[in-house]
Amino acid sequence: MNLRQALATLTLFAASLHLRAAEPARLRFIDPHEKTGSSQAVVVDGLALAHTAQLLPFDAQGKLVGKGDPDAQIQQVLNNLEAALVTARSDFEHAVKINVYVRTAKLTPEVQDALFWRFKNEVRPAVTIVESALPHPDAVVAMDAVAAVPKAGADVQRLRAATLAGNERVNHVAVLPAGPHVYVSGQASPKGNDLAQATRQTLDSLRATLKFLDLHDGQIVQVKAFLRPMTAVAEAEQEIVKSFGDRPVPPLVFVEWQSDLPIEIELVAAAPVPKEKAKEPIEFLTPPGVQASPVFSRVTRINHGKIVYVGGLVGQSDGKPAAQVQEVFASLGDLLKKTGSDVRHLAKGTYYVTDEETTRQFGEFRLKHYDPRRPPAASKAQVPGVGFPGKSLALDMIAVVP
Repeated sequence: MNLRQALATLTLFAASLHLRAAEPARLRFIDPHEKTGSSQAVVVDGLALAHTAQLLPFDAQGKLVGKGDPDAQIQQVLNNLEAALVTARSDFEHAVKINVYVRTAKLTPEVQDALFWRFKNEVRPAVTIVESALPHPDAVVAMDAVAAVPKAGADVQRLRAATLAGNERVNHVAVLPAGPHVYVSGQASPKGNDLAQATRQTLDSLRATLKFLDLHDGQIVQVKAFLRPMTAVAEAEQEIVKSFGDRPVPPLVFVEWQSDLPIEIELVAAAPVPKEKAKEPIEFLTPPGVQASPVFSRVTRINHGKIVYVGGLVGQSDGKPAAQVQEVFASLGDLLKKTGSDVRHLAKGTYYVTDEETTRQFGEFRLKHYDPRRPPAASKAQVPGVGFPGKSLALDMIAVVP
């Protein structure tokens, strides 16, 4: 470790100590599970939220740590996550949500064990685990996180951590100020385009949506892309970076999906505080010229209310897809009730499915389950697995307590 890295590490440690001494975060953990270090849901009351990029097991020089050693990689990723959060004046004591991407479901118990040791106090974030190829061929795990920021300004901040590697144009973490924000559902270009062209066209479409919302690039907090193949991820990243010109690039997350489309991109962005308080905690919006859907909104805007992060819900049995879908939605309803929310106040859904039959059953059930006037913004991705053998569906949700 050189002098610059040592000073950066000391700075992060000092900042972390300051945060631990600060007033307790307004977080409520629903159905915490001691053995997995996670909760089924976390309720956030009026706090800014740091969103990290997807971080891999790299050291400060960008070299992979722990080739062939899953535990070493998991520990390195967790260290990198906390370094990014501390850069945003947060830390694991304020963790709200962790998204885990593993190369195989065999790693899920190791991830849960690592989380158990990292989150042994009352803080247990919601966790979603998905199987996916990763941006480095020898990496077996990657993660991104959301954490509360006790003290933050009124504008979006994009930050790079001195001890983390990666494209110098891409930030490791961004802070979403407390207050109104939007979730833009995954958008994609027409079939037949190569990955680079599809990325450019999708970004143009997303910017048209931002213009409709009277927003701009500087308010984007995180960009998440579902793409194929992961071996070409550098092409997508290059196009995203290029599209921002000389402006800072928000944190990026990549998941490999199984689709006839090369890429779909979603984003979360801050929104201006209205002059008068909106009556509805959530608005469900459709840009002009775009067909509305009864099962997902093109955009949802959260105006006020406590935010609920729900970890990846999977069925309790290893039954047929129809049974798993019913179990998952029943669990979601029960969980939302505990938080003080309900299905009509879902703001964002990310749905991971593993096969066509689950996709079909999920689509039919969603039609019956959602109010067609107010479905959440959403992305649906077919992936190799949802982190648990025998499970074919995982629901990753964000809601509002009205």
